[in-house]
Amino acid sequence: MIKRLLVLALLPLAAQANDDFARQWPLQLSRSDAGAYRVPLDASVHQAAHWRDLRDVRVLDADGKPVPSVAYAAATPLPGPLRRQALQWFALPPATVAAGDDLSVVVQRDAGGRVVSIRNAVAASNAAAAADPAWLLDLGNDAGKLRALDVEWDDAGATLDLGYRLEASNDLRGWQVLDPQVRLVQLRNRERELRSNRIEVATSLRYLRLVPLQRNGAPRLRGIAGEMDDAVDTGDWQWQELQAEAGGDGKDGYLYRLQGRFPVQRLDVVLPTNSAMGWTVSSRDDDRAAADGDAPVWRVLARGWNTWNLSEAGGQQRSAPLEIPGTVDDHQWRLQAEPGGLPSSAPVLRLGYRPGSVVFLAQGRAPYLLVAGSANAIESPAALDPMLAALRTRNGAQWQPAAASLGTGVQRAGDAAYQPAPAPRDWKNLVLWAVLVAGALAVAGFAVSLLRGRQAG
Repeated sequence: MIKRLLVLALLPLAAQANDDFARQWPLQLSRSDAGAYRVPLDASVHQAAHWRDLRDVRVLDADGKPVPSVAYAAATPLPGPLRRQALQWFALPPATVAAGDDLSVVVQRDAGGRVVSIRNAVAASNAAAAADPAWLLDLGNDAGKLRALDVEWDDAGATLDLGYRLEASNDLRGWQVLDPQVRLVQLRNRERELRSNRIEVATSLRYLRLVPLQRNGAPRLRGIAGEMDDAVDTGDWQWQELQAEAGGDGKDGYLYRLQGRFPVQRLDVVLPTNSAMGWTVSSRDDDRAAADGDAPVWRVLARGWNTWNLSEAGGQQRSAPLEIPGTVDDHQWRLQAEPGGLPSSAPVLRLGYRPGSVVFLAQGRAPYLLVAGSANAIESPAALDPMLAALRTRNGAQWQPAAASLGTGVQRAGDAAYQPAPAPRDWKNLVLWAVLVAGALAVAGFAVSLLRGRQAG
């Protein structure tokens, strides 16, 4: 009886462990003897995915067991050789940086945002005479490509150990600290030399500044060079075209909804012929609720974005798509027209993205299935990343696993896979109580049988 109770109690655990996915696709391997494969994802997989990091996109073997895999939400351009380039730099008065973050009042820029002069700038020849200046860098069109800075002093043999705070900005007003303490060192002991003038940088912002942590001691600066990574854009851009669901007038604007998780990096608007409009673009999602738990918060991606559509001499010319910083995978999007007018009809919002991919190891039996769409998928560590990084180091940065492709997708569990599982019950306590009750019943039955035996005697 107790064994039967245990089996009945553990049945819900087995059902809960067998989480399923909304859709599945058969995988076709380019070769049968590879240990690892890479599968480019199409729009149907991104539409089925529930989680931002694609944790619910996995690969199963012929027995339905998951194999080691890692999903990449967006494709990245292939790395190219590093290019060394001298950077434009300016010396900032220390008092200017200490007075506040807003440098726009002292910096003169041209129409393209390039820094051309700084009011009350420190002359390079006098940089070592007074307090150490801060150094302002303008990356221009190379913003986002910089991987490292190489500082060159006028006196290459000077002994120094200097500290700087590395900051970045896109508007010369608000500054983001990238590294609170960068050390620049030049030491010499007889024939031996220790030199560390290289600063690694990871940012897509245009302007950088190095703020000294000491009052003085820096020699005159000769120049700053940058190591640029000119990644190769494969041009594999895909587009999702969205029709406005509501809105158009008032502050709400036009509202759109994107089905699934797409790594959006470009925006485009299709206007009626011979139209020109300015827009504010925002996005939001249900998992970004306000602090008080109310409606999700809109995040502004672009302001004053000018778009146009012109018909001339039988041809059509349109404004170029807008590049947005980073990757946005929200479900809800909004276009708000600038004051002064609305188009004659709702514009089509086009969202551009590079499809992601999945890399998996050929464990278990073929054929393999790719599955996607589950609200109950658990985040797992990217255990394959160290192996893939080592293989690219050994075989070249452009190395890729063997190719695999998606077959025709079919429904698996459907919409039921997007429903969160109910909170797990404490089955251990239930089983323990069941055992205790069964034991008590057994003792009671034994006592009753003894009483009956005595009465019969």
